[in-house]
Amino acid sequence: MNNRWYNRWLGIALLVSALAHVVLWTPTPMLAQALAVLTIAGFLPGALLIEALVGRSASRPDRFERLLYSIAAAFGVMVLVMLLLSYLPGGPTQLLTLLAFDVLTLALILWLWLRRSPAGEPAWPSPGGDQRWLWIGLIVLLAVGSVTRFVGLEYTDFQGDEARAALRAAAVLQGYEDVLMLHKKGPTEILLPTVLYALTGHLTEQTARLPFAIANLAGLLAVFLLGIRLYRPLAGWIAAMLLAFDGYFIGFAHIVQYQSIVFLTSVLTVLVLYRLYTKPAAATNYLTLAAIFLATGMLSHYEGVLPALPAAVLLAATFWRYREQWRTLLGATAIAAAAGALLLGAFYFPYIYHERFTATYTYLTARRIGSSPPYNNLNDVFLRTTLYSTTLQVLLWILLTLLAALRVVRQNFSRTLSLPLSALITLFFGVTLFWPEWFTIGGKDWAVLPFTLVFGLIVLLPRQSLENRVIWLWFSAVMILALFLVEKPRTHVYTFFMPWALIAGNELALLWASLPRHTGTQPAKALGIGAAAVLIVYFGLYAFHFFLSREEVLLNYFEKRPAGYWTPYEEPDNKARFGFPLNNGWKTIGELYRTGVLTGSFETTEKEAWVPAWYTRGAERCRRDAQWFFQIRNLEPWSTQDELAMEHYLRQGFEKWGRVQVNGEDKLIIYKRTGVHQEYPSQAPNEGLPVFRAEEYIESFDRHALADFPLTYPSVDPPIAYPLQVNLGNLITLEGYDIRYEKPLRPGDNIYLTLYWRAQRPIDKSYKVFNQVFFGDGPMVAQRDGYPVCEGRETWRWDPGELITDPYTIPVKDDAPDGLYPLYTGMYLEETFERLPILDEEGNEIGTQVHLTDIRIGEE
Repeated sequence: MNNRWYNRWLGIALLVSALAHVVLWTPTPMLAQALAVLTIAGFLPGALLIEALVGRSASRPDRFERLLYSIAAAFGVMVLVMLLLSYLPGGPTQLLTLLAFDVLTLALILWLWLRRSPAGEPAWPSPGGDQRWLWIGLIVLLAVGSVTRFVGLEYTDFQGDEARAALRAAAVLQGYEDVLMLHKKGPTEILLPTVLYALTGHLTEQTARLPFAIANLAGLLAVFLLGIRLYRPLAGWIAAMLLAFDGYFIGFAHIVQYQSIVFLTSVLTVLVLYRLYTKPAAATNYLTLAAIFLATGMLSHYEGVLPALPAAVLLAATFWRYREQWRTLLGATAIAAAAGALLLGAFYFPYIYHERFTATYTYLTARRIGSSPPYNNLNDVFLRTTLYSTTLQVLLWILLTLLAALRVVRQNFSRTLSLPLSALITLFFGVTLFWPEWFTIGGKDWAVLPFTLVFGLIVLLPRQSLENRVIWLWFSAVMILALFLVEKPRTHVYTFFMPWALIAGNELALLWASLPRHTGTQPAKALGIGAAAVLIVYFGLYAFHFFLSREEVLLNYFEKRPAGYWTPYEEPDNKARFGFPLNNGWKTIGELYRTGVLTGSFETTEKEAWVPAWYTRGAERCRRDAQWFFQIRNLEPWSTQDELAMEHYLRQGFEKWGRVQVNGEDKLIIYKRTGVHQEYPSQAPNEGLPVFRAEEYIESFDRHALADFPLTYPSVDPPIAYPLQVNLGNLITLEGYDIRYEKPLRPGDNIYLTLYWRAQRPIDKSYKVFNQVFFGDGPMVAQRDGYPVCEGRETWRWDPGELITDPYTIPVKDDAPDGLYPLYTGMYLEETFERLPILDEEGNEIGTQVHLTDIRIGEE
């Protein structure tokens, strides 16, 4: 690229930036504004960063590499800049956010203009020969990937973790400086929506999911390219197509979650290290680039570190292969490590030292990783994966893995040894498929041992290429970790699907390459094209029905599941369902609250707090005082016991009031507390109820979905007006309280009290809170007992270190005499009325109730 073209390229960058600003500042559709924001804050500075770092280096990337590097760098730029802005007091404003990204872009353009230098040759020569099939494959991959990633982003309501990310994005903009520290993983899934929220002023399901869908599509292209570099074009294409139809990855593209970013950065980290192994030029530049990608993945989730294993092996191989350059490589490694540590430290240093990290550590170790490995998750993962993808697809992956393992065995042993060894490995695969618990000894499942032996053998056998060994190591190590060393891996198993797809894709490519020897070239081509077309249609229809169609197949599984797809279960697994279509019309509820049709607190069958908190825009959810009840159907478990509990609750004076319809179907039933007792309120007919059509409320909700609505627990840790630090039995700390009431306070009025608790250690009992207003031996003039968080967060569910925000509405009795009364609080076991003792700093008991403040009833 000569100076003239280089200047033109920089000029185009400025023009693109200017056009994106015009789109952002004019009344264009929200999707167009979101694309403008991603261009301004991500893709443009990302592309410039790649150009500055490796574009003019001694080993420049080709256009395909440059595109993928730029997309991944865009996410790293957005996360880092927004992270730094989130630390500023008061929260980042629209102008400040735009200025930060514009200054970065202009600085990079200036840097590139001042440091023009000739670029070196790429690491791989341009492929020669007929490239038509390569381009056809790329077009098919782009078409399939785009349809399965982008169609339907706007339809589904935010699901639990998505709503949490959106709520905390609003919290960042409202100036909650420590909100990222409350998250139990990296901040990426919060900060990417925050960029869009800050610059457009709005956040919809479609715009929030858009960057993750783009990352997911880029991840497919990265797998395609990595397969080409490691093996051959067909292997890369098959691997990418396998992932294009994989339900986990389709689902991840449809949610505001970190997985798509980890997917992209993981593959590119390995690609960059393999590039360096192929050509060790510009080592500092490329190792720094790999460090940026690895850090971006780790800022998304801890599992973003997993590609460090294959990357480390490739780096070690590079040191050995080019050992005469060890000083240069060592210096480059040190610089890259420092860069990665700096990026990670910007978040993880304050994160680890924050008081909430104790709760995060407890959650990860006790609820996810577990404390008594090894485990055996083979059956759980198999059944869940056959729901996300077809059973045929899962069995195809397993079969190709077996054939690939047997190929490695044949390459390393004589026929005399390879036949019995291959038979043993085949037997192992077959027995494990039909009897996953076959290696249980003394009540403990030790399946990890034969798996480690078999896959360790495949990795260590000498007669195979480094490329193949690295991919097998990546797959085997992460697979064993996920299936046998983590108690609840659930959808986190996707972390070994990238190398697994490459192994399967390469094996299928090798099988097809051997076919012409038996059938001839033209029949082999016809057979390959025909098989690909059949599988694309078969897998594509499944993906359409389960992920793209608005029939909500999974919600109505037995009525709407497509025919022709055999399953090994009668009913699909009901846990960890992400990315499947589901619209309950929650935006209608938000608009009814905004316009005053609904007022007062509510309860709902939605178990988690996040979704209602987002869509009701801060309306209070309180089970003990609810005026409204919203009944929905969800993808997560809903048992007969849950149904009975709902019916029992509704008997407390609720009756049906209205219904929300989505696509003509009743999706959300609204109950109102009227005081009328019904034996079975939920069984009352829906006919005749007022109908609220969800489609009529979407545009208005999106237009008013600003970031200035009330936030509370668990989205944020609110500031405590009156800090206390009271020790209850060395079990719980009362951190403080907030209180408000009308003055003068009259009989019949309410006292609004919020208590802030923190568990000191795990709690195995459910303590009830008492709040009492009385003087001496006089009458109780106000009282409210209840389980924490409006009966919704019992103490046995508290994580040590987590701040619990616990609100109470305390009515003053109608006959309360005027006077000044102490307000007391504390905790007790309802079964025995035994109270938790109040302890002083030396651990001595000083009482069983905490005097919070004094309340005056009547005029002073």
